[in-house]
Amino acid sequence: MKTLKWPVFGLLLGTLFLTGCGEDESLDAYQADMETFFEDMAEYDENMNAIDVSQDGYVEQLLGYLDALDEEVAWMAELEVPDRFSAADSLADEASENMAEAVSYFHMAYEGEEFDPNLEQAAREYYERANIRIQYMITILHGEIPQGEGVTYTEEDKIFGGGYLNKTEEDSENGAEDDMED
Repeated sequence: MKTLKWPVFGLLLGTLFLTGCGEDESLDAYQADMETFFEDMAEYDENMNAIDVSQDGYVEQLLGYLDALDEEVAWMAELEVPDRFSAADSLADEASENMAEAVSYFHMAYEGEEFDPNLEQAAREYYERANIRIQYMITILHGEIPQGEGVTYTEEDKIFGGGYLNKTEEDSENGAEDDMED
């Protein structure tokens, strides 16, 4: 039996984040929602990696899981992120955008007249981008600052709350104007 190998977000469950909860209801709700999200991701990982590509219908099965995964990431991106983890907010939105693109390209690659490996490659790249952003979120939720190629962290007030990933000085100058418009 040949199965697929999908890097579904390299999940690390267990004690996810937010030690010392209980004093803030919004923080507790976010923690519970994110734990649900990561549990669901683990299930998708297991199911997608168990697909037997030698069986008829494996493409439909894969695309079904990808559609559901896209919905799950979009749900996660809509969660209200507590100020304590505000740096994760834009990452959630970016992860959702990248996952939506990935799923769209996977559908185009597999549902066309012929399989298109270039579209599948584009899909995998968007999928990996979503994965990376979710990994950065996990890092932030564990109370650490993400590190990696092309990652910068600009702190405005205190650790994480009011911080931005990949914010340039120009963005900082424009940000003051944007804040005044809101």
